[in-house]
Amino acid sequence: MFLFRDLSKVSAAAAALASALLLTACGGGEQKETFQPTRIIALGDENSLIVSGTGRQYTLNNTVVSAASPTGIACQNNAVWVQYVAADYGLPFAECGGAATERTNALMRATIGGTVASVQAAINTINASAAPINSNDLVTMMVGTHDLLEIMGTNLNPTAAQLSAMGDQAEARGVAAGGLVQQIVARGARILFTTIPDLGTAPIAVTGYTNGGYNPAALHELSFRFIEGLNLGSVLPNGGGRNGAVLQVDSLINVYRNNADQYTSFTNRIAPACTTGSGTTLAIMDDAALPTDCIATSTTDTTRLYYLWSGRVQFGTYTHGLLGQEAVARIRANPL
Repeated sequence: MFLFRDLSKVSAAAAALASALLLTACGGGEQKETFQPTRIIALGDENSLIVSGTGRQYTLNNTVVSAASPTGIACQNNAVWVQYVAADYGLPFAECGGAATERTNALMRATIGGTVASVQAAINTINASAAPINSNDLVTMMVGTHDLLEIMGTNLNPTAAQLSAMGDQAEARGVAAGGLVQQIVARGARILFTTIPDLGTAPIAVTGYTNGGYNPAALHELSFRFIEGLNLGSVLPNGGGRNGAVLQVDSLINVYRNNADQYTSFTNRIAPACTTGSGTTLAIMDDAALPTDCIATSTTDTTRLYYLWSGRVQFGTYTHGLLGQEAVARIRANPL
């Protein structure tokens, strides 16, 4: 039997890390001026992704503009969290308008199933281009979920000894993710990066779905270990300067899940909004199908917009809105 760790302790460590990251470059004191990037770069997995050419995302896509006219570009009606940050700096992603060509000042480099390794590859590609990451850039990064699913996929029901070894792998991935933060900061860019949710509470760990069945206690432990590694790997030398901020997604998702009295708009905190089949064959919709098949096309199914989760590990529409607002508030409270 696996014991659940208290992720609030991880969040406390993340808060300490945030304080270290947000020291001024001169070693403390008042910040001289607020950073205004000329480019934003979104890195990570599909929780940060807008599909080029369609403007859809890996969540419940709300195309409802009105009951009389249930049409519209999805991401104009239900932005993902990075769009809130981009909008706050006046750097919107062209993909949201359904454009096939991105803007040079807003690079969408998140990918479906993105891992620490794929983010490293994206950073390498950008840095090998004519416009590498530089001091005028703001980078967002949410990654780690698929690293843990990759590790967990090798053994869905590990023994205690096996889970310990898997935890070591998860922590190493977290340290590597922290190293990505270091690389970005070393180029003078600013970064807003996030922790990952406790996957032990995600739909992939909920029983009753044909493609679920991941051990929740094991996923919880791996989540803890990854965040622990991320905290260790992202601590910058000499205080780091005012280079970045961390959004504690693990803590926020737990708050949304456990505080029904405060977050009353959620209509479901456990099940995914996007499923296929019926009865005993009910399955969580495949990740790749979310942009095309997970759609609210009328006002009758908009309650699904208020599910905490949309897919196996993907956030719901309302959740993205809350995280986006938290991200903007995090930056504004401690300006980069």
